[in-house]
Amino acid sequence: PKPYVVMGCGLNESAVFDISSGKCRHCFRVLDPSLSYVDKSSLPTQCTSLPKLNEIHLSSDLEKRVKGVHKTMESVIDTRVAPPQPCIQSFGGRVGSSGTNYLVTGGTDGYLRYWDFSDPSKCFTISGLRYSQPRPAYESLEAASGKIILCRQLPVTKPDEIASATLPKLNKRGVVRPENRHRDAIMDVKKLEYPMKGFISCSRDGLIKFWR
Repeated sequence: PKPYVVMGCGLNESAVFDISSGKCRHCFRVLDPSLSYVDKSSLPTQCTSLPKLNEIHLSSDLEKRVKGVHKTMESVIDTRVAPPQPCIQSFGGRVGSSGTNYLVTGGTDGYLRYWDFSDPSKCFTISGLRYSQPRPAYESLEAASGKIILCRQLPVTKPDEIASATLPKLNKRGVVRPENRHRDAIMDVKKLEYPMKGFISCSRDGLIKFWR
């Protein structure tokens, strides 16, 4: 089996790279809500292409290396004018040569998602959806060296976008079950085998949840 590494990269996406060749084999990407209804063939190139690893030359001198990284980070912070975009902060799962390969990712948007490497129909959003928010759709794209699985996250419907005829029904729906989603960035995800199987996730606001 080849050595693989999983990392969060780009805007709200994670990827699996083959270290021996430096190529991306799997990419799990969440599309911006504005692209939810855009046909697959009409998506921007950055949405349908695999991420790449870029070679960075580091000085052998430790002091120069630290200074170089510090200057780079200062430049990124100083030139950033837009607010931070959603990104993957944590993940867990299984990557192997046999059996079911999957990834569970948690992001700054508070969503917890399950990604199946081979079948997009088995992918689903564990947590993060608001009440009455439509479920996202998952689909796959074949690339030159690997596969891309896209998540089309539909936007939350605003009150002024709801048809007036349905508003009375919403207002009279009675007791609503509380949402079980994280309300802040998910900072860590861990697989649990004992005393019962499942996943534990924790968010920046100090909340810990167990998922079976």
